[in-house]
Amino acid sequence: MMTMRLRTGLPFLLALGLSMVPALLSAQGTVARDSTERDMKAGDALSAPVPTAKIGTTTPAGSFESVGSSAVGRGSFSNQAVHIGSPGFTSSAGGLGTYGGTLGATIGGAKDIGYARQLINAGSIPKFLDFSPEGLYSEHDIPVPSGDCAEPLCLSLGYGYAPTVDDKSNALFVHLGLNSNVQAEGFRRSNLQLVVVVDRSGSMQGNMASVQAALRKLAEKLTADDEILMVEFDDQAELLLPATRGDRRADILAAINRIRVVGGTNLFSGMVMGYTQLDNLPSRPGAMKRMLLFTDEQPNVGITSEGSFLGTIEEYSKKNIGLSLFGVGSNFGQDVAYKVSQARGANMFFLESPEKIATVFDKEFDYLVTPLVYDLHVKIATPAGMKLKAVYGLPTWTPGSHDAELNVPTVFLSSNHGAIILRYEKDGDGPLAFHPGDELASGDLSFTDIGGRTHNEHADLHHTGTAGMEPGTQFYTHDGMRMAVALTNIYFGLRDGCTLLTEGKRKEAIDVIGRAKGVAMIENTVLQNEGLADEIKLLDKLEENINKGVATRSDGPAND
Repeated sequence: MMTMRLRTGLPFLLALGLSMVPALLSAQGTVARDSTERDMKAGDALSAPVPTAKIGTTTPAGSFESVGSSAVGRGSFSNQAVHIGSPGFTSSAGGLGTYGGTLGATIGGAKDIGYARQLINAGSIPKFLDFSPEGLYSEHDIPVPSGDCAEPLCLSLGYGYAPTVDDKSNALFVHLGLNSNVQAEGFRRSNLQLVVVVDRSGSMQGNMASVQAALRKLAEKLTADDEILMVEFDDQAELLLPATRGDRRADILAAINRIRVVGGTNLFSGMVMGYTQLDNLPSRPGAMKRMLLFTDEQPNVGITSEGSFLGTIEEYSKKNIGLSLFGVGSNFGQDVAYKVSQARGANMFFLESPEKIATVFDKEFDYLVTPLVYDLHVKIATPAGMKLKAVYGLPTWTPGSHDAELNVPTVFLSSNHGAIILRYEKDGDGPLAFHPGDELASGDLSFTDIGGRTHNEHADLHHTGTAGMEPGTQFYTHDGMRMAVALTNIYFGLRDGCTLLTEGKRKEAIDVIGRAKGVAMIENTVLQNEGLADEIKLLDKLEENINKGVATRSDGPAND
């Protein structure tokens, strides 16, 4: 396998803040990649092809083994035939689309860390709950081990052995990559029946222009086959636009322009009116119903309990009415919104800039309103001798579980490939190390497609590299794994930096941010990823805010 030795030297690593990362303290940190060995200086581009594999196939040495009954005869691999009858997956010609695996998939919930990003760039310190791993992952395209997929959803497995900046040790990371069989060229979203619910309360004064800009972008995406209603609310809710065909652009824009800021925030009344209006709208064959809710803060009038919101969203999700929540402004009620976004059929975005509005409503709109599959269940068994420390990118995981039982209410199409990351450590004494052939994971997957059919898969994951994995080395099956680990360490820097500052541990907060920056900078000498460079700048800005003595908004311990 190709071995890359980073000839960085100890002084360079110390300058990057890596003096507390044992795995990167050697003058020659080994990064195992594929079947050819050569030395490379830090910053050299990788010219060798990235090994790929998919569930149910054997793989090249240096990649990973994912075994099914159709491959080597161990384990089982059962996939029902795919027959998708929804207009959401028709081609431009009107028939079933051709599937080339060009679109990715991401779980519902938070789709960005825009709220925390806005606070940091404005010179503030966010709460640790203001950003999540899945939000961070969703903002990046994290390549999966295999680009091929013959199902509505495929689970592509990869793994990496790398240092961790939170506890300054090494960990085994398993990448549960999500891929789809839907290609961009053949994709056409379903016709839509939308209700747009807009917060017009007094606190929206500085944010209404952004919301109206987003709504005008939305109006450009609608066609004669879509229907839209609009509801606005302050102390009470009012119908702003009755059911209107999507091509009646002038009527839609006129309604958007009529929105005026006044009153309190009776969010529950707006949400209930929106759901009721949409529920009462006669369903059309093949059309999907969805609420788009725009708000800037937590409710302060009427019903405000978290349980009431979640119960109502769950009630209408059973009627196949989805929810996309869009937050704006520095007072956004992120805590409640994040929990709301975990409901079946729900997702959440924060519109922190004109560029973000353009990205969401120009590039991602057709995908964000298109659930790909429902009720994804994944169970990954933990091999003997290892302990599952954490799962990143999936808030429904229960800490302390021996095996990874992952339940995802909704998976959405995306132009990015999402990720769920499992982190393992040694169960018992001795270093965390692996030999060629060692089992790393064994798992089963099931989900329900939008046509109501159930799909099942089984996969086993083994270390098929020709060298072992032990402290002092790094190993990645693919560049997406390297990217995912770098982002996870950046998340540790953001999370722990804010949490430690809350505890009055300013020096420790600066230290963990520095370690996260150092690791990310080294990884980006290989990846040369602009998005990763932006996250390094975000860590820089957070460190600057802490050094200036800015008070933190955080108020509780972080969870793994």
